[in-house]
Amino acid sequence: MQSTSSRQQLLKAIAQLSDQQLPIVLRFIQTLQPNPIAAPAHPPTDPLANFIGANTHGNLAQAIDETLYD
Repeated sequence: MQSTSSRQQLLKAIAQLSDQQLPIVLRFIQTLQPNPIAAPAHPPTDPLANFIGANTHGNLAQAIDETLYD
């Protein structure tokens, strides 16, 4: 937690800056603030997501041992 004296020192130092220095300080402060990660409006869909583990689609899992070991 910030102490009150640190906050007061910072505000006092900022108050003494020129108009040309203020945008530089503001940009620096903005780099210190965490940027929230925007969630995509529509999450990307994985075409294989509904297929993984499915053994009833076609002949993929049927008689695999026979195919491999024949």
